[in-house]
Amino acid sequence: MVVDESKYENMAEIFKAFADPTRLMILRLLSENDSMCVCNIIDELKKPQPTISHHLNILKKSGIIKARKEGTWNHYYIVNPKVKDIISTMDEMINE
Repeated sequence: MVVDESKYENMAEIFKAFADPTRLMILRLLSENDSMCVCNIIDELKKPQPTISHHLNILKKSGIIKARKEGTWNHYYIVNPKVKDIISTMDEMINE
């Protein structure tokens, strides 16, 4: 069996992106909405703009989310619907 190491490196990057409470809260918000303005994410999480931007950047670099510009604000959305399933499954696991 040939192991594609780059595949597992990508997988590890995604796991690293999930491995932060703020990023998980952002993903929860995005999984409940089709997209969200960064201003609304900041309001919901009550964290400073630089902190939210930092975490959004990590999620973007991992390929989990993308942004589209609407006026002066970026609106973020989850790229792959399976991410929503992962967030939902994790919620179920901790609520058992």
